[in-house]
Amino acid sequence: MKKIFTLFVVAVAAVTMSAKTAESGSCGANLTWNFDSGTLTISGTGPMTDYSTDNLAPWFDLKDNITVLHINPGLTTIGDYAFYGLTKVANDVHIPAGVTYIGKYAFDVCVSIPSVFIPVVDSIGAYAFGLCAALNSVFIPYGVNRVGESAFAFCTGLKEVALSSTTGIGQYAFRSCTALERVADYSLYPQSNRDNIFEDVNVGQCELFVPVDEHAQTWYNKGIWDGFRQRIISSIEDMGNGFYHFYDFEEGSMRVAGEGMLPDNVYESMLHPSVTDPRFQVVSLSLPEGLTGIGKYYFGNYWYLDSLTIPEGVSVLKTSAFQNCYSLRTVTIPSSTVLIEDYVFADCYPLKTVYNYATAPQSINAGVFDRVNISKCTLYVPKGYKSAYEAAPVWQDFIIKEMEYPEAIEQPTSDSSLKGRANKVLRDGQLFILRNGKTYTTSGAEVK
Repeated sequence: MKKIFTLFVVAVAAVTMSAKTAESGSCGANLTWNFDSGTLTISGTGPMTDYSTDNLAPWFDLKDNITVLHINPGLTTIGDYAFYGLTKVANDVHIPAGVTYIGKYAFDVCVSIPSVFIPVVDSIGAYAFGLCAALNSVFIPYGVNRVGESAFAFCTGLKEVALSSTTGIGQYAFRSCTALERVADYSLYPQSNRDNIFEDVNVGQCELFVPVDEHAQTWYNKGIWDGFRQRIISSIEDMGNGFYHFYDFEEGSMRVAGEGMLPDNVYESMLHPSVTDPRFQVVSLSLPEGLTGIGKYYFGNYWYLDSLTIPEGVSVLKTSAFQNCYSLRTVTIPSSTVLIEDYVFADCYPLKTVYNYATAPQSINAGVFDRVNISKCTLYVPKGYKSAYEAAPVWQDFIIKEMEYPEAIEQPTSDSSLKGRANKVLRDGQLFILRNGKTYTTSGAEVK
Protein backbone atom coordinates (compact mmCIF):
# COMPACT_ATOMS: atom_id res chain seq x y z
CA MET A 1 0.00 0.00 0.00
CA LYS A 2 2.86 2.34 0.86
CA LYS A 3 4.45 1.61 -2.51
CA ILE A 4 1.21 2.44 -4.32
CA PHE A 5 0.90 5.70 -2.37
CA THR A 6 4.50 6.60 -3.22
CA LEU A 7 3.85 5.98 -6.92
CA PHE A 8 0.73 8.15 -6.67
CA VAL A 9 2.72 11.04 -5.15
CA VAL A 10 5.38 10.73 -7.86
CA ALA A 11 2.71 10.73 -10.55
CA VAL A 12 1.07 13.86 -9.09
CA ALA A 13 4.45 15.58 -8.89
CA ALA A 14 5.14 14.70 -12.51
CA VAL A 15 1.80 16.15 -13.59
CA THR A 16 2.49 19.32 -11.56
CA MET A 17 5.90 19.70 -13.16
CA SER A 18 4.37 19.16 -16.58
CA ALA A 19 1.76 21.87 -15.89
CA LYS A 20 4.49 24.32 -14.84
CA THR A 21 6.48 23.51 -17.97
CA ALA A 22 3.40 24.32 -20.06
CA GLU A 23 3.39 27.85 -18.63
CA SER A 24 6.60 28.89 -20.40
CA GLY A 25 8.50 28.10 -23.55
CA SER A 26 9.79 29.52 -26.84
CA CYS A 27 7.85 31.56 -29.40
CA GLY A 28 10.67 32.32 -31.80
CA ALA A 29 14.32 31.40 -32.32
CA ASN A 30 15.36 33.88 -29.63
CA LEU A 31 12.02 34.65 -27.98
CA THR A 32 10.46 33.15 -24.87
CA TRP A 33 7.08 33.38 -23.20
CA ASN A 34 6.16 33.02 -19.56
CA PHE A 35 2.84 32.91 -17.73
CA ASP A 36 2.76 33.82 -14.05
CA SER A 37 -0.13 34.94 -11.83
CA GLY A 38 -2.32 36.07 -14.70
CA THR A 39 0.45 37.83 -16.67
CA LEU A 40 1.79 36.68 -20.03
CA THR A 41 5.26 38.10 -20.74
CA ILE A 42 7.12 37.95 -24.06
CA SER A 43 10.89 38.44 -23.87
CA GLY A 44 13.93 38.14 -26.10
CA THR A 45 15.00 39.31 -29.54
CA GLY A 46 14.07 38.78 -33.17
CA PRO A 47 10.92 37.68 -34.98
CA MET A 48 8.04 35.82 -33.37
CA THR A 49 6.70 32.56 -34.74
CA ASP A 50 3.65 32.87 -37.00
CA TYR A 51 0.68 30.82 -35.78
CA SER A 52 -2.59 29.78 -37.42
CA THR A 53 -6.01 28.35 -36.57
CA ASP A 54 -4.47 24.91 -36.95
CA ASN A 55 -1.46 25.77 -34.82
CA LEU A 56 -2.43 28.35 -32.20
CA ALA A 57 0.09 30.00 -29.89
CA PRO A 58 1.25 27.78 -27.01
CA TRP A 59 -0.40 30.09 -24.43
CA PHE A 60 -3.81 29.88 -26.09
CA ASP A 61 -4.97 27.15 -23.69
CA LEU A 62 -4.34 29.62 -20.84
CA LYS A 63 -6.48 32.33 -22.45
CA ASP A 64 -9.13 32.30 -19.72
CA ASN A 65 -6.45 32.99 -17.10
CA ILE A 66 -4.40 35.65 -18.92
CA THR A 67 -5.47 39.12 -17.78
CA VAL A 68 -2.28 41.11 -18.41
CA LEU A 69 -0.01 41.11 -21.48
CA HIS A 70 3.54 42.49 -21.36
CA ILE A 71 5.70 42.58 -24.51
CA ASN A 72 9.31 43.46 -23.67
CA PRO A 73 11.55 45.39 -26.09
CA GLY A 74 13.69 43.29 -28.42
CA LEU A 75 11.30 41.39 -30.64
CA THR A 76 10.96 42.53 -34.26
CA THR A 77 7.61 41.06 -35.34
CA ILE A 78 4.30 40.11 -33.77
CA GLY A 79 3.39 36.74 -35.29
CA ASP A 80 0.15 35.87 -37.06
CA TYR A 81 -2.56 34.88 -34.54
CA ALA A 82 -0.08 35.63 -31.73
CA PHE A 83 -2.58 36.84 -29.16
CA TYR A 84 -5.74 35.78 -30.90
CA GLY A 85 -8.69 35.23 -28.58
CA LEU A 86 -7.13 36.53 -25.35
CA THR A 87 -10.49 37.89 -24.28
CA LYS A 88 -9.55 38.54 -20.64
CA VAL A 89 -6.51 40.76 -21.28
CA ALA A 90 -7.58 44.17 -19.96
CA ASN A 91 -4.39 46.24 -19.60
CA ASP A 92 -3.09 48.94 -21.93
CA VAL A 93 -0.88 47.02 -24.39
CA HIS A 94 2.43 48.53 -25.44
CA ILE A 95 4.01 47.15 -28.62
CA PRO A 96 7.66 48.19 -28.32
CA ALA A 97 9.56 50.29 -30.83
CA GLY A 98 11.61 48.06 -33.13
CA VAL A 99 8.67 45.87 -34.15
CA THR A 100 8.36 46.09 -37.94
CA TYR A 101 5.29 43.98 -38.60
CA ILE A 102 2.09 43.14 -36.75
CA GLY A 103 0.78 39.86 -38.13
CA LYS A 104 -2.70 39.06 -39.34
CA TYR A 105 -5.21 38.29 -36.58
CA ALA A 106 -2.45 39.13 -34.06
CA PHE A 107 -4.86 40.70 -31.52
CA ASP A 108 -8.12 39.58 -33.08
CA VAL A 109 -10.96 39.09 -30.54
CA CYS A 110 -8.97 40.73 -27.72
CA VAL A 111 -12.24 42.29 -26.69
CA SER A 112 -11.11 43.85 -23.38
CA ILE A 113 -7.94 45.74 -24.36
CA PRO A 114 -8.66 49.46 -23.71
CA SER A 115 -5.71 50.90 -25.65
CA VAL A 116 -2.69 49.83 -27.66
CA PHE A 117 0.50 51.68 -28.55
CA ILE A 118 1.39 50.95 -32.19
CA PRO A 119 5.00 51.87 -33.05
CA VAL A 120 6.31 52.80 -36.49
CA VAL A 121 5.84 49.42 -38.17
CA ASP A 122 6.01 48.74 -41.89
CA SER A 123 2.56 47.16 -41.97
CA ILE A 124 -0.38 46.01 -39.88
CA GLY A 125 -1.82 42.69 -41.03
CA ALA A 126 -5.39 41.85 -41.97
CA TYR A 127 -7.77 41.62 -38.99
CA ALA A 128 -4.83 42.41 -36.68
CA PHE A 129 -7.10 44.23 -34.21
CA GLY A 130 -10.48 42.96 -35.37
CA LEU A 131 -13.19 42.78 -32.72
CA CYS A 132 -11.12 44.73 -30.16
CA ALA A 133 -14.37 46.14 -28.87
CA ALA A 134 -12.90 48.07 -25.92
CA LEU A 135 -10.39 50.11 -27.99
CA ASN A 136 -11.24 53.80 -27.67
CA SER A 137 -8.69 55.40 -30.00
CA VAL A 138 -6.10 54.34 -32.56
CA PHE A 139 -3.00 56.25 -33.63
CA ILE A 140 -1.33 55.14 -36.89
CA PRO A 141 2.03 56.94 -36.91
CA TYR A 142 4.05 58.48 -39.70
CA GLY A 143 6.05 55.71 -41.39
CA VAL A 144 3.41 52.96 -41.37
CA ASN A 145 3.04 51.95 -45.01
CA ARG A 146 0.07 49.65 -44.88
CA VAL A 147 -3.01 48.97 -42.80
CA GLY A 148 -4.40 45.61 -43.89
CA GLU A 149 -7.90 44.55 -44.81
CA SER A 150 -10.34 44.72 -41.88
CA ALA A 151 -7.43 45.56 -39.55
CA PHE A 152 -9.77 47.31 -37.08
CA ALA A 153 -13.10 45.90 -38.22
CA PHE A 154 -15.84 45.55 -35.61
CA CYS A 155 -14.01 47.66 -33.01
CA THR A 156 -17.38 48.82 -31.80
CA GLY A 157 -16.04 51.08 -29.03
CA LEU A 158 -13.58 52.93 -31.29
CA LYS A 159 -14.25 56.68 -31.24
CA GLU A 160 -11.09 58.25 -32.70
CA VAL A 161 -8.62 57.35 -35.45
CA ALA A 162 -5.46 59.20 -36.53
CA LEU A 163 -3.89 58.37 -39.91
CA SER A 164 -0.45 59.49 -41.06
CA SER A 165 0.71 60.77 -44.41
CA THR A 166 2.26 57.42 -45.36
CA THR A 167 -0.59 55.10 -44.56
CA GLY A 168 -2.16 52.91 -47.26
CA ILE A 169 -5.53 51.66 -46.08
CA GLY A 170 -6.97 48.25 -46.98
CA GLN A 171 -10.63 47.61 -47.67
CA TYR A 172 -12.99 47.34 -44.71
CA ALA A 173 -10.18 48.59 -42.44
CA PHE A 174 -12.69 50.26 -40.06
CA ARG A 175 -15.80 48.31 -40.94
CA SER A 176 -18.61 48.43 -38.35
CA CYS A 177 -16.73 50.79 -36.03
CA THR A 178 -20.13 52.11 -35.14
CA ALA A 179 -19.06 54.47 -32.33
CA LEU A 180 -16.61 56.39 -34.55
CA GLU A 181 -16.80 60.14 -33.96
CA ARG A 182 -13.54 61.62 -35.19
CA VAL A 183 -10.94 60.84 -37.88
CA ALA A 184 -7.76 62.90 -38.26
CA ASP A 185 -5.87 62.35 -41.52
CA TYR A 186 -2.55 64.17 -41.69
CA SER A 187 -2.05 63.52 -45.42
CA LEU A 188 -2.19 66.30 -47.95
CA TYR A 189 -3.86 63.78 -50.25
CA PRO A 190 -6.25 61.01 -49.20
CA GLN A 191 -4.58 57.60 -49.33
CA SER A 192 -7.66 55.89 -50.70
CA ASN A 193 -11.07 56.61 -52.10
CA ARG A 194 -12.32 53.07 -51.61
CA ASP A 195 -15.87 53.44 -50.48
CA ASN A 196 -15.79 50.41 -48.19
CA ILE A 197 -13.09 51.47 -45.71
CA PHE A 198 -15.78 52.70 -43.34
CA GLU A 199 -18.40 50.12 -44.30
CA ASP A 200 -21.42 50.24 -41.96
CA VAL A 201 -20.17 53.42 -40.25
CA ASN A 202 -22.39 56.50 -40.19
CA VAL A 203 -19.74 58.91 -41.47
CA GLY A 204 -22.27 61.72 -41.32
CA GLN A 205 -21.86 61.69 -37.54
CA CYS A 206 -18.06 61.83 -37.83
CA GLU A 207 -15.74 64.82 -37.97
CA LEU A 208 -12.84 64.58 -40.43
CA PHE A 209 -9.81 66.68 -39.52
CA VAL A 210 -7.42 67.49 -42.39
CA PRO A 211 -4.41 69.84 -42.73
CA VAL A 212 -4.75 73.47 -43.76
CA ASP A 213 -3.97 73.05 -47.44
CA GLU A 214 -5.96 73.91 -50.54
CA HIS A 215 -5.15 70.55 -52.14
CA ALA A 216 -6.23 68.59 -49.07
CA GLN A 217 -9.50 70.47 -48.80
CA THR A 218 -10.22 69.82 -52.49
CA TRP A 219 -9.42 66.12 -52.38
CA TYR A 220 -11.29 65.48 -49.16
CA ASN A 221 -14.49 66.71 -50.74
CA LYS A 222 -14.50 63.64 -53.00
CA GLY A 223 -15.58 60.04 -52.77
CA ILE A 224 -15.80 58.33 -49.40
CA TRP A 225 -14.51 61.40 -47.55
CA ASP A 226 -17.29 63.61 -48.83
CA GLY A 227 -19.73 62.32 -46.22
CA PHE A 228 -17.67 63.46 -43.24
CA ARG A 229 -18.02 66.81 -41.53
CA GLN A 230 -14.73 68.41 -42.47
CA ARG A 231 -12.62 70.28 -39.94
CA ILE A 232 -9.16 71.84 -40.12
CA ILE A 233 -5.87 70.85 -38.46
CA SER A 234 -3.63 73.89 -38.29
CA SER A 235 0.06 73.51 -39.18
CA ILE A 236 0.88 76.30 -36.73
CA GLU A 237 0.20 76.35 -33.00
CA ASP A 238 0.55 79.35 -30.72
CA MET A 239 1.91 77.84 -27.50
CA GLY A 240 2.01 81.11 -25.56
CA ASN A 241 5.00 82.90 -24.03
CA GLY A 242 6.20 83.77 -27.54
CA PHE A 243 6.57 80.15 -28.70
CA TYR A 244 5.08 78.59 -31.81
CA HIS A 245 5.04 75.07 -33.24
CA PHE A 246 5.32 74.61 -37.01
CA TYR A 247 4.32 71.19 -38.36
CA ASP A 248 5.23 69.54 -41.64
CA PHE A 249 2.75 66.67 -41.84
CA GLU A 250 4.28 65.27 -45.04
CA GLU A 251 7.63 64.83 -43.30
CA GLY A 252 6.42 64.07 -39.79
CA SER A 253 8.47 66.95 -38.43
CA MET A 254 7.96 69.85 -36.03
CA ARG A 255 9.95 73.04 -35.58
CA VAL A 256 9.73 75.17 -32.46
CA ALA A 257 10.18 78.93 -32.76
CA GLY A 258 10.79 81.28 -29.83
CA GLU A 259 13.34 82.33 -27.24
CA GLY A 260 13.82 81.72 -23.54
CA MET A 261 12.31 79.02 -21.35
CA LEU A 262 9.63 76.71 -22.76
CA PRO A 263 6.84 76.90 -20.17
CA ASP A 264 5.67 74.16 -17.86
CA ASN A 265 2.86 72.00 -19.14
CA VAL A 266 0.39 70.20 -16.90
CA TYR A 267 0.49 66.49 -16.14
CA GLU A 268 -3.03 66.09 -17.50
CA SER A 269 -1.69 67.03 -20.95
CA MET A 270 -0.05 63.60 -21.04
CA LEU A 271 -3.32 61.80 -20.38
CA HIS A 272 -6.25 60.96 -22.65
CA PRO A 273 -4.64 62.18 -25.89
CA SER A 274 -6.80 63.25 -28.80
CA VAL A 275 -6.15 62.22 -32.41
CA THR A 276 -6.33 65.90 -33.34
CA ASP A 277 -3.16 66.62 -31.35
CA PRO A 278 -0.40 66.94 -34.00
CA ARG A 279 2.35 65.79 -31.62
CA PHE A 280 1.37 62.20 -32.38
CA GLN A 281 2.67 62.63 -35.94
CA VAL A 282 6.05 64.07 -34.91
CA VAL A 283 9.03 61.87 -35.76
CA SER A 284 11.68 64.61 -35.87
CA LEU A 285 11.95 67.75 -33.75
CA SER A 286 13.96 70.94 -34.25
CA LEU A 287 14.52 73.25 -31.30
CA PRO A 288 15.57 76.91 -31.76
CA GLU A 289 18.62 78.94 -30.92
CA GLY A 290 17.95 81.11 -27.92
CA LEU A 291 16.23 78.33 -25.99
CA THR A 292 17.32 78.33 -22.33
CA GLY A 293 15.22 75.55 -20.80
CA ILE A 294 12.40 73.05 -21.29
CA GLY A 295 9.47 73.08 -18.88
CA LYS A 296 7.69 70.26 -17.07
CA TYR A 297 5.92 67.71 -19.27
CA TYR A 298 6.46 69.95 -22.33
CA PHE A 299 7.36 67.18 -24.77
CA GLY A 300 5.77 64.37 -22.77
CA ASN A 301 3.92 61.78 -24.88
CA TYR A 302 5.68 62.61 -28.15
CA TRP A 303 5.29 58.90 -28.77
CA TYR A 304 7.03 58.68 -32.14
CA LEU A 305 9.97 61.05 -31.67
CA ASP A 306 12.98 59.04 -32.84
CA SER A 307 15.96 61.22 -31.89
CA LEU A 308 16.53 64.40 -29.93
CA THR A 309 19.19 67.09 -30.09
CA ILE A 310 18.95 69.70 -27.35
CA PRO A 311 20.66 72.89 -28.56
CA GLU A 312 23.55 74.60 -26.84
CA GLY A 313 22.28 77.24 -24.43
CA VAL A 314 19.68 75.06 -22.73
CA SER A 315 20.59 74.95 -19.05
CA VAL A 316 17.64 73.15 -17.47
CA LEU A 317 15.42 70.17 -18.33
CA LYS A 318 12.50 70.13 -15.93
CA THR A 319 10.51 67.20 -14.58
CA SER A 320 9.18 64.75 -17.18
CA ALA A 321 10.15 67.06 -20.07
CA PHE A 322 10.42 64.07 -22.44
CA GLN A 323 8.64 61.33 -20.49
CA ASN A 324 6.75 58.69 -22.49
CA CYS A 325 8.67 59.30 -25.72
CA TYR A 326 8.21 55.64 -26.52
CA SER A 327 10.30 55.62 -29.73
CA LEU A 328 13.25 57.72 -28.59
CA ARG A 329 16.57 56.02 -29.41
CA THR A 330 19.19 58.80 -29.33
CA VAL A 331 19.58 61.90 -27.14
CA THR A 332 22.19 64.67 -27.33
CA ILE A 333 22.67 66.85 -24.24
CA PRO A 334 24.73 70.06 -24.63
CA SER A 335 27.52 71.27 -22.36
CA SER A 336 25.27 74.12 -21.18
CA THR A 337 22.82 71.79 -19.41
CA VAL A 338 23.50 71.78 -15.68
CA LEU A 339 20.15 70.68 -14.23
CA ILE A 340 18.20 67.56 -15.25
CA GLU A 341 15.19 66.95 -13.03
CA ASP A 342 13.45 63.66 -12.28
CA TYR A 343 11.69 61.59 -14.96
CA VAL A 344 12.98 63.71 -17.87
CA PHE A 345 13.55 60.56 -19.96
CA ALA A 346 11.36 58.15 -18.01
CA ASP A 347 9.65 55.43 -20.07
CA CYS A 348 11.79 56.14 -23.12
CA TYR A 349 12.18 52.37 -23.41
CA PRO A 350 14.22 52.02 -26.63
CA LEU A 351 16.90 54.57 -25.64
CA LYS A 352 20.26 53.20 -26.78
CA THR A 353 22.62 56.17 -27.14
CA VAL A 354 23.18 59.36 -25.13
CA TYR A 355 25.73 62.04 -26.06
CA ASN A 356 26.53 64.28 -23.10
CA TYR A 357 28.82 67.23 -23.87
CA ALA A 358 29.08 68.42 -20.26
CA THR A 359 32.60 68.16 -18.83
CA ALA A 360 31.15 68.04 -15.30
CA PRO A 361 28.53 65.26 -15.04
CA GLN A 362 25.14 66.61 -13.99
CA SER A 363 23.97 65.43 -10.57
CA ILE A 364 20.91 63.30 -11.32
CA ASN A 365 18.67 60.78 -9.62
CA ALA A 366 17.87 57.34 -11.02
CA GLY A 367 14.37 58.60 -11.77
CA VAL A 368 15.68 60.63 -14.72
CA PHE A 369 15.87 57.39 -16.71
CA ASP A 370 13.12 55.53 -14.87
CA ARG A 371 12.20 52.26 -16.62
CA VAL A 372 15.04 52.62 -19.14
CA ASN A 373 17.64 49.85 -19.17
CA ILE A 374 20.66 52.15 -19.00
CA SER A 375 23.02 49.21 -18.43
CA LYS A 376 22.59 48.48 -22.15
CA CYS A 377 22.70 52.13 -23.19
CA THR A 378 25.92 53.73 -24.47
CA LEU A 379 26.91 57.12 -23.03
CA TYR A 380 29.41 59.17 -25.05
CA VAL A 381 31.27 61.83 -23.06
CA PRO A 382 33.99 64.40 -23.88
CA LYS A 383 37.48 63.00 -24.28
CA GLY A 384 39.37 63.09 -21.01
CA TYR A 385 36.27 63.07 -18.78
CA LYS A 386 35.34 59.39 -18.76
CA SER A 387 36.59 58.89 -15.21
CA ALA A 388 34.37 61.71 -13.96
CA TYR A 389 31.29 59.98 -15.35
CA GLU A 390 32.45 56.61 -14.02
CA ALA A 391 32.39 58.13 -10.53
CA ALA A 392 29.04 59.91 -10.96
CA PRO A 393 25.83 58.30 -9.63
CA VAL A 394 23.51 56.99 -12.35
CA TRP A 395 25.85 57.97 -15.21
CA GLN A 396 28.26 55.29 -14.01
CA ASP A 397 25.64 52.63 -14.81
CA PHE A 398 25.82 53.36 -18.56
CA ILE A 399 28.30 51.83 -21.00
CA ILE A 400 30.64 54.84 -21.05
CA LYS A 401 32.77 55.73 -24.07
CA GLU A 402 34.74 58.83 -24.97
CA MET A 403 34.02 60.86 -28.07
CA GLU A 404 37.16 60.47 -30.15
CA TYR A 405 36.40 63.44 -32.37
CA PRO A 406 33.67 65.41 -30.64
CA GLU A 407 31.88 67.82 -32.93
CA ALA A 408 29.80 70.78 -31.95
CA ILE A 409 26.10 70.09 -31.61
CA GLU A 410 24.37 70.95 -34.85
CA GLN A 411 22.39 74.12 -34.33
CA PRO A 412 19.01 74.95 -35.84
CA THR A 413 18.72 76.87 -39.07
CA SER A 414 19.49 80.59 -38.93
CA ASP A 415 16.47 81.33 -41.12
CA SER A 416 15.12 84.46 -39.44
CA SER A 417 11.56 83.48 -40.30
CA LEU A 418 11.82 80.45 -38.07
CA LYS A 419 13.64 81.53 -34.95
CA GLY A 420 13.37 84.01 -32.13
CA ARG A 421 10.69 86.66 -32.30
CA ALA A 422 11.31 87.57 -35.93
CA ASN A 423 8.66 85.05 -36.90
CA LYS A 424 5.87 87.33 -35.63
CA VAL A 425 4.65 90.58 -37.14
CA LEU A 426 1.86 92.92 -36.12
CA ARG A 427 -0.15 94.46 -38.94
CA ASP A 428 -3.07 96.77 -38.31
CA GLY A 429 -3.39 95.37 -34.82
CA GLN A 430 -3.46 91.72 -36.01
CA LEU A 431 -0.72 89.16 -35.31
CA PHE A 432 0.71 87.21 -38.28
CA ILE A 433 3.37 84.49 -38.57
CA LEU A 434 6.18 84.53 -41.14
CA ARG A 435 7.51 81.19 -42.39
CA ASN A 436 9.72 80.49 -45.42
CA GLY A 437 8.74 83.75 -47.05
CA LYS A 438 4.99 83.19 -46.57
CA THR A 439 2.57 84.87 -44.19
CA TYR A 440 0.06 82.98 -42.06
CA THR A 441 -2.64 83.86 -39.58
CA THR A 442 -2.21 82.42 -36.08
CA SER A 443 -4.81 79.78 -36.96
CA GLY A 444 -2.57 78.53 -39.78
CA ALA A 445 -4.32 79.94 -42.85
CA GLU A 446 -1.96 81.33 -45.47
CA VAL A 447 -2.43 85.00 -46.32
CA LYS A 448 -2.24 85.39 -50.09
